[in-house]
Amino acid sequence: MLASATPSFAPNVAQLQVSPGRAKAGQEVTVFGPRGYGRTNPVEIRAGRIDGPVIGTFQPNEELYAMWGPGTVKLPDNIPAGVYTLYATQTLAASETHIRGIPARGEVTIVSSGGAPVLDGPPDVAFEDQPNVGLLEEEPVSNGAVLLVALGVAGGGLFVAGVGAAVSSRRRQSTPVATK
Repeated sequence: MLASATPSFAPNVAQLQVSPGRAKAGQEVTVFGPRGYGRTNPVEIRAGRIDGPVIGTFQPNEELYAMWGPGTVKLPDNIPAGVYTLYATQTLAASETHIRGIPARGEVTIVSSGGAPVLDGPPDVAFEDQPNVGLLEEEPVSNGAVLLVALGVAGGGLFVAGVGAAVSSRRRQSTPVATK
């Protein structure tokens, strides 16, 4: 069964595309949300952090997996060379569900005035200190949950083995015996 599984399309996951991939501080870049947004409230493009300053606002269209843009935003003038993140955030209406509303992010490399990117050290914010946007578990998985999953997998294996045995025994019974 797992071998026949194919990748699935996930149109409800918000996406943010930023182009060009390299820009100078203060330059305009094109942003686009191809799908995964709610239809009701505007999408805000925030600079540098999920709660950073809003540098652009776009209204999604009325399609099922709403998209917005493309449009342009101006990068802040005072950002240093390096990799810079833009976030697309949206507050959902009460009628909008699924996993829409999770911030999407896109990156642009800020180049120096000479045009070359500056390669610097580790990120400004350590992984442990980065904001949790709802995708990480705060509590460890309990032993009971692990046991429940293990029993489910074992039960599924026994079911498949039983079906295989039943099919095999039917084939033996239906094979005609040759007589002389």
